Amino acid sequence: MPSKEKYIEEMIRVLKPGGKFIMATWCQRDDRKIPFDERDKRDLKFLYEEWTHPLFISIEKYAEILESTNVVSGVHTEDWNEQTIASWRHSIWVGVYDPRGFIFKPRQYLKCARDAYCLERMHRAFDRGLMQYGMFRAVKKADKIMGEAGGKEGEELKGEE
Repeated sequence: MPSKEKYIEEMIRVLKPGGKFIMATWCQRDDRKIPFDERDKRDLKFLYEEWTHPLFISIEKYAEILESTNVVSGVHTEDWNEQTIASWRHSIWVGVYDPRGFIFKPRQYLKCARDAYCLERMHRAFDRGLMQYGMFRAVKKADKIMGEAGGKEGEELKGEE
Protein backbone atom coordinates (compact mmCIF):
# COMPACT_ATOMS: atom_id res chain seq x y z
CA MET A 1 0.00 0.00 0.00
CA PRO A 2 2.35 2.78 -1.11
CA SER A 3 -0.56 5.26 -1.20
CA LYS A 4 -2.60 4.81 1.93
CA GLU A 5 -5.26 7.22 0.62
CA LYS A 6 -5.77 5.27 -2.62
CA TYR A 7 -5.83 1.98 -0.73
CA ILE A 8 -8.52 3.16 1.70
CA GLU A 9 -10.54 4.79 -1.09
CA GLU A 10 -10.54 1.55 -3.10
CA MET A 11 -11.42 -0.60 -0.11
CA ILE A 12 -14.35 1.67 0.71
CA ARG A 13 -15.40 1.97 -2.95
CA VAL A 14 -15.84 -1.79 -3.34
CA LEU A 15 -17.56 -2.19 0.02
CA LYS A 16 -21.30 -2.51 -0.29
CA PRO A 17 -23.48 0.13 1.39
CA GLY A 18 -23.91 -0.84 5.02
CA GLY A 19 -20.82 -3.09 4.79
CA LYS A 20 -18.26 -3.26 7.58
CA PHE A 21 -14.67 -2.16 6.97
CA ILE A 22 -12.12 -3.97 9.15
CA MET A 23 -8.35 -3.54 8.82
CA ALA A 24 -5.25 -4.41 10.83
CA THR A 25 -1.86 -3.00 9.89
CA TRP A 26 1.51 -1.89 11.19
CA CYS A 27 1.59 1.79 12.02
CA GLN A 28 4.15 4.22 13.30
CA ARG A 29 3.71 6.55 16.25
CA ASP A 30 2.07 9.86 15.34
CA ASP A 31 5.10 12.10 14.81
CA ARG A 32 2.88 15.17 14.92
CA LYS A 33 2.51 14.57 18.66
CA ILE A 34 6.03 13.37 19.41
CA PRO A 35 8.48 14.20 16.59
CA PHE A 36 10.91 11.48 15.56
CA ASP A 37 14.43 11.79 16.89
CA GLU A 38 17.50 10.51 15.02
CA ARG A 39 17.19 7.02 16.52
CA ASP A 40 13.53 6.81 15.45
CA LYS A 41 14.40 7.88 11.89
CA ARG A 42 17.29 5.40 11.72
CA ASP A 43 15.12 2.53 12.99
CA LEU A 44 12.25 3.31 10.60
CA LYS A 45 14.71 3.57 7.69
CA PHE A 46 16.07 0.12 8.58
CA LEU A 47 12.58 -1.40 8.63
CA TYR A 48 11.61 0.24 5.33
CA GLU A 49 14.77 -0.88 3.56
CA GLU A 50 15.07 -4.35 5.03
CA TRP A 51 11.58 -5.41 4.02
CA THR A 52 11.14 -3.03 1.10
CA HIS A 53 8.16 -1.68 2.96
CA PRO A 54 6.26 1.45 1.93
CA LEU A 55 6.16 4.15 4.55
CA PHE A 56 4.14 3.53 7.69
CA ILE A 57 1.63 6.10 8.89
CA SER A 58 0.01 6.59 12.27
CA ILE A 59 -3.26 5.19 13.53
CA GLU A 60 -4.50 8.78 13.76
CA LYS A 61 -3.64 9.45 10.10
CA TYR A 62 -5.50 6.32 8.97
CA ALA A 63 -8.56 7.51 10.94
CA GLU A 64 -8.34 10.89 9.22
CA ILE A 65 -8.18 9.21 5.81
CA LEU A 66 -11.20 7.04 6.62
CA GLU A 67 -13.21 10.01 7.87
CA SER A 68 -12.23 12.12 4.85
CA THR A 69 -14.01 9.68 2.52
CA ASN A 70 -17.29 11.06 3.92
CA VAL A 71 -18.96 7.72 3.25
CA VAL A 72 -18.15 5.82 6.43
CA SER A 73 -19.45 6.26 9.93
CA GLY A 74 -18.42 4.96 13.31
CA VAL A 75 -14.67 5.05 12.62
CA HIS A 76 -13.08 3.21 15.54
CA THR A 77 -9.36 2.65 16.08
CA GLU A 78 -7.27 0.77 18.60
CA ASP A 79 -3.60 0.02 19.15
CA TRP A 80 -3.25 -3.72 19.67
CA ASN A 81 0.44 -3.56 20.45
CA GLU A 82 -0.02 -5.20 23.84
CA GLN A 83 -2.06 -8.06 22.33
CA THR A 84 0.42 -8.75 19.49
CA ILE A 85 3.93 -7.90 20.71
CA ALA A 86 4.70 -11.44 21.91
CA SER A 87 4.14 -12.73 18.37
CA TRP A 88 7.36 -11.07 17.13
CA ARG A 89 9.66 -13.15 19.31
CA HIS A 90 7.47 -16.22 18.84
CA SER A 91 7.96 -15.87 15.08
CA ILE A 92 11.72 -15.82 15.59
CA TRP A 93 11.65 -18.89 17.81
CA VAL A 94 9.49 -20.88 15.37
CA GLY A 95 11.88 -20.02 12.54
CA VAL A 96 15.14 -21.00 14.22
CA TYR A 97 14.06 -23.73 16.63
CA ASP A 98 14.17 -26.72 14.29
CA PRO A 99 17.83 -27.56 13.47
CA ARG A 100 16.78 -29.76 10.53
CA GLY A 101 16.31 -26.55 8.58
CA PHE A 102 20.05 -25.90 8.65
CA ILE A 103 20.84 -29.49 7.66
CA PHE A 104 18.38 -29.83 4.80
CA LYS A 105 18.00 -26.25 3.57
CA PRO A 106 21.01 -24.24 4.77
CA ARG A 107 20.39 -21.23 2.49
CA GLN A 108 16.80 -20.85 3.70
CA TYR A 109 17.92 -21.36 7.29
CA LEU A 110 20.51 -18.58 6.95
CA LYS A 111 17.81 -16.30 5.51
CA CYS A 112 15.65 -17.23 8.48
CA ALA A 113 18.47 -16.21 10.85
CA ARG A 114 18.74 -12.87 9.04
CA ASP A 115 14.97 -12.41 9.27
CA ALA A 116 15.20 -13.16 13.00
CA TYR A 117 17.41 -10.11 13.42
CA CYS A 118 14.87 -7.97 11.52
CA LEU A 119 11.96 -9.34 13.56
CA GLU A 120 13.83 -8.51 16.75
CA ARG A 121 14.37 -4.95 15.50
CA MET A 122 10.64 -4.71 14.75
CA HIS A 123 9.82 -6.10 18.21
CA ARG A 124 12.00 -3.45 19.82
CA ALA A 125 10.35 -0.68 17.77
CA PHE A 126 6.94 -1.86 19.01
CA ASP A 127 8.24 -2.28 22.57
CA ARG A 128 9.45 1.32 22.81
CA GLY A 129 6.37 2.84 21.17
CA LEU A 130 7.84 3.76 17.80
CA MET A 131 5.53 1.25 16.10
CA GLN A 132 1.90 0.40 16.80
CA TYR A 133 -0.44 -2.34 15.59
CA GLY A 134 -3.47 -0.49 14.32
CA MET A 135 -6.94 -2.01 14.29
CA PHE A 136 -9.67 -0.15 12.41
CA ARG A 137 -13.37 -0.52 11.81
CA ALA A 138 -16.05 1.57 10.19
CA VAL A 139 -19.35 1.08 8.37
CA LYS A 140 -20.06 2.34 4.88
CA LYS A 141 -23.08 4.60 4.90
CA ALA A 142 -26.03 3.08 3.10
CA ASP A 143 -27.08 6.23 1.28
CA LYS A 144 -23.85 7.45 -0.35
CA ILE A 145 -21.50 6.35 -3.10
CA MET A 146 -17.88 7.35 -2.64
CA GLY A 147 -16.32 10.03 -4.82
CA GLU A 148 -16.82 10.94 -8.43
CA ALA A 149 -15.46 7.66 -9.80
CA GLY A 150 -17.73 5.67 -7.47
CA GLY A 151 -20.69 7.82 -8.48
CA LYS A 152 -20.00 7.36 -12.19
CA GLU A 153 -19.73 3.61 -11.76
CA GLY A 154 -22.97 3.61 -9.79
CA GLU A 155 -24.72 5.56 -12.57
CA GLU A 156 -23.32 3.22 -15.24
CA LEU A 157 -24.51 0.16 -13.30
CA LYS A 158 -27.99 1.63 -12.89
CA GLY A 159 -28.13 2.34 -16.62
CA GLU A 160 -27.13 -1.24 -17.44
CA GLU A 161 -29.82 -2.83 -15.29
